[in-house]
Amino acid sequence: MHNLLRPTRLADAVWSIDLDWLASRRIRGLILDLDNTLVDWNDSRVRPEVRAWLQQARARGFALCIASNAVRAGRVGRLAKELGLKAVTHAGKPLPAAFRHAMAALGTSVNTTCAIGDQLFTDMLGANWLGMTTVLVDPLSPRESPHTRLIRLIERPIRRRWKRSRAAQRPLCPTQTEPQSDNRRPTPYRETPNGGGA
Repeated sequence: MHNLLRPTRLADAVWSIDLDWLASRRIRGLILDLDNTLVDWNDSRVRPEVRAWLQQARARGFALCIASNAVRAGRVGRLAKELGLKAVTHAGKPLPAAFRHAMAALGTSVNTTCAIGDQLFTDMLGANWLGMTTVLVDPLSPRESPHTRLIRLIERPIRRRWKRSRAAQRPLCPTQTEPQSDNRRPTPYRETPNGGGA
């Protein structure tokens, strides 16, 4: 189970994910979580850093799809339309079918798709089960649903252990330098110990 939770890489935020690294793995499609990955939980405001990164990813030829378990499917659909992304609503993550539906929308395969999200037991577990490349980001906001707050009690010690194990090691990819919101400093990409869940 622990290996199924382990992401291929850790990142502070979606906008710090190195697109060159994704391209080097022959990734063509990105499955993106919504709440606390692209926007704050239950919010519809998109940060400039997120918009800029999505535009860069699209310009590089990556296909993009939101896969969200959010109850308010209308909000997911409106945000996807606003951002020009495909969307799978009521996705049912971590069930593998959620990721297969998103890959079908993207026209990609397990080997050419990366899943990006902020939760171990939904985003990472389901994608790793299929053998996909995965990137775990820190949640954008401390505001979360009650059941997610409970799950975070299990997640936090695991995240801290992974981060400590990389703290003294040099970054493996260049640091992104886009402007950061909420005073978050851009930090280097970090690969999780033992190679991750690809």
